[in-house]
Amino acid sequence: MKKQRVSKNGRRLGHIIGSVYLVHLPRAFHGARHYLGFSTNIPQRLKEHRAGRGTPLLGAAAKAGINWRHVRTWRNRDGYFEQELKRKNNLADLCPVCKGRK
Repeated sequence: MKKQRVSKNGRRLGHIIGSVYLVHLPRAFHGARHYLGFSTNIPQRLKEHRAGRGTPLLGAAAKAGINWRHVRTWRNRDGYFEQELKRKNNLADLCPVCKGRK
């Protein structure tokens, strides 16, 4: 049996098809302006983030009054694609909000 690859936070990588999404923060929070994530149900995942049950970054930013927003989606992708985007790109270059400011 083939061993599954697992990310640092324990999620399986690669085998699940879903969507990769980009979140933009209007001002930096602890140096971060973007968050890139993966989900098979983006609306539900964004609700979890807003309720503080998703990534700690977005939960803490929401508590600090930073109204982050979902700005881009790549559909029918896997965890490998998410990791590739994180590894190869500056997330601001992928963000339509930031690109519009240049």
